[in-house]
Amino acid sequence: MLLLQATLTAAEPERLHWSRSTPLPEPRAGHAAGILDGKLVIAGGTYWEGEKGHWTKKIFSARTHALDPVTKKWEQLPDAPVAFGYAAYAVVENRLYVLGGYDGQNENQQILMLSREAGEYAWQIVGELPETRLFAWAGGVGTSLYLLGGVSKFEPMDEAGTCCTSTTATKRLQVLDTTNPAQGWRELPPYPGSKRWLFSAETDGENLWMFGGIYTANTQNAPEKFTEVTRYNFADRAWYPQAPLPDETLQAFPLSPLHVGNRIILMSFSKTVWQLDLKTQQYSKLAPLPEEAFVDRYVWLEDQIIGTGGENKIESRRRRSEWTFIGQFQPQ
Repeated sequence: MLLLQATLTAAEPERLHWSRSTPLPEPRAGHAAGILDGKLVIAGGTYWEGEKGHWTKKIFSARTHALDPVTKKWEQLPDAPVAFGYAAYAVVENRLYVLGGYDGQNENQQILMLSREAGEYAWQIVGELPETRLFAWAGGVGTSLYLLGGVSKFEPMDEAGTCCTSTTATKRLQVLDTTNPAQGWRELPPYPGSKRWLFSAETDGENLWMFGGIYTANTQNAPEKFTEVTRYNFADRAWYPQAPLPDETLQAFPLSPLHVGNRIILMSFSKTVWQLDLKTQQYSKLAPLPEEAFVDRYVWLEDQIIGTGGENKIESRRRRSEWTFIGQFQPQ
């Protein structure tokens, strides 16, 4: 199969305007995020105990908060039944599913679900994964819940728990029908190429797009970085190679992709923002983020791009961000 050739177009920074909104009440990274009842919900994640210049211990959280996109106010929701970080997560039919993850001591196979019943939010444990999984990606399409990649074990690089090598990475793609969970997870074709982790992925409803990733075999060697982009078509049940990532700022992991209309917007740790036109396969540059931060996931809500928390570069990778970014497209 021929590899598509990407085309770069001129930058158009005036089309996207970024601002900073109400900070996240409890800064953290590695959390779950999704839209429930028209609000951005953030659950779980990690932060570090200590103080500036002396961050000592990573803590895993069960806290849950929701941001109203209109009032820009945060509210606290019920805590998750267990603390977790680095889980896969997705919203299916107004329910937030959290799959696997790590609690600071053990890998987790549980599937958690947050939903609202009779006007009240509540968490439930609704099943288990076939195996432990963390740093995986999950996405919802219709009533289907997809689970892609990740690692089966938390592989710290040092005694302080600094993350991670990735020798237990998997290439598996699986799907669960949430209307009939008793049927279990169905295996789909694994992603092509070498195994990896810290890839980015997003769905446009018809395809699953997978971007980049790295592989770290040991602490002595630099991570192997992947520039590959590949697309899984749900109808064909097949993977198709696409043009690789076009710019070195996108090739430095990680990315946060977001499907908006006929494009996927790619936010990077180095502030740069690109968009991939899904019809023309052209990449173009948009206005950069106001700060350097890796927001775990952005959402499209009330005609705005919204993302919050994650890691920033102020005090190495241990510093969690409280920033909430709002992106709005404006006519030229």
